[in-house]
Amino acid sequence: MDQETVSTICYLARLKIDQTKSEKIQNDLETIIELISGLQSIDTSNIKPLYSPLEMTALTHEDEEKSDNKKEKFLENAPASNDDYFLVPRVVE
Repeated sequence: MDQETVSTICYLARLKIDQTKSEKIQNDLETIIELISGLQSIDTSNIKPLYSPLEMTALTHEDEEKSDNKKEKFLENAPASNDDYFLVPRVVE
């Protein structure tokens, strides 16, 4: 990695950087390239490819019909209600 490559990358990314930041970016990119080359040396011939990077399975459950209608309980706590609705003061005349 050289300064010309860093300058080209910064130009393509539409970044303006000064010389000190350019040197830090060069060092960081060299470190990243070294890490990737280290990963390429690992033998993965006996490893099955993943369909997803997450190894979670979807939770399943049986469908059960439940009726937890608590309408009466909620209407009891209301200051004013009829059989089906909360009664509130009229806002629009």
